[in-house]
Amino acid sequence: MSSTTVPMRTNCLVSRTLDFWLLGGASVLAYAAMTVATGFRNWYGVSNQFGNLAVTMAMMSLFVNYPHFLASYRLAYGRGRGFVVKHWFQTLVVPALLLGFLVCSYCLAVNPDSLKLSQQMLGAGINFMFFTVGWHYSKQAFGCMMVYAAYDRYPLDRWQRESLRFSLLSLWWYNFTNANQNPTGSFWSLTYSTWQLPRWLYVGSFWVFQLMIAVMLYQVLYRNWKAGLRPSPTFLIPYVAMMLWFAPCFRQPDFFFYVVPFFHSLQYLTFVYRVERARPSIRESAGRATALILGLALSGWMCFEVVPGNLDMSMDAMTTFGFSFCLIAFNLFLNIHHYFLDNVLWRVRDDELVRQALFSDPL
Repeated sequence: MSSTTVPMRTNCLVSRTLDFWLLGGASVLAYAAMTVATGFRNWYGVSNQFGNLAVTMAMMSLFVNYPHFLASYRLAYGRGRGFVVKHWFQTLVVPALLLGFLVCSYCLAVNPDSLKLSQQMLGAGINFMFFTVGWHYSKQAFGCMMVYAAYDRYPLDRWQRESLRFSLLSLWWYNFTNANQNPTGSFWSLTYSTWQLPRWLYVGSFWVFQLMIAVMLYQVLYRNWKAGLRPSPTFLIPYVAMMLWFAPCFRQPDFFFYVVPFFHSLQYLTFVYRVERARPSIRESAGRATALILGLALSGWMCFEVVPGNLDMSMDAMTTFGFSFCLIAFNLFLNIHHYFLDNVLWRVRDDELVRQALFSDPL
């Protein structure tokens, strides 16, 4: 998502109040509650809720996390051949490369002599997925802020936009270098080697992160404050939320591992709601809207759980390979491709559909 100069006829995605909570406010509240509750984990009523958190968030994935992935496919391939051809690399080349990579990994895995090489390939894929996820989260937070800057008529010149962008990107690198201080990781029973980045790179990324916060505060807030301009809470909340989601210095482990993907997906679906509501066929038919919601949830469940999980069971993957091959493969494909698709889905300046949906009254 990028800033735009089109005439504004709306100033919210759902409503001014709900937008604050959907774009990050609810996650900040959840973070605060979980941080406080950590001090009382020996209490019954707190300890059991933390113990249930993984199951709770897995259930919520069916209705929020999975649909947010599948919605990107509807938005990309549902726009017709012109969009697919225009963005051929993201829509055709990336999925073909991913599919070829995973097929090659499988062919190597079924041969005991080359199983180790397959594990190394999948480990490289997992590292790449975790590398690109920070890029994706940062760009989404930046897009949320740019859209609300337009809604609020909060002016941002090039230097202000770039300071905000690079502040969020520095958070991505700070988080990734921190994760790569551990030599190994585990994903669906596969133990893989991380990139094991040097300590000095992590320390450097921390100081760059701090510097970019200071630059952002000066450029985006102080300069406009001197001109008598104040940002809205909803403009600021995606930035605050990203700090709490990703920055290792603010990390609450249960929140980071289990809850952050839910709130990221919820933030994304707020924009999907706005785009879908702009379609007359969806806006004017409760039946079609319901079918769309159920279809996204069902297809996400099938893609992330039912199909890969049962394929693993049918081939006895845990015994054959020692890890859940299909669950890893489907997760790699859907996550990485989603990040590349989103890089072109929300370009407001270049996309008439998104521009009209976000900045025109759909009623």
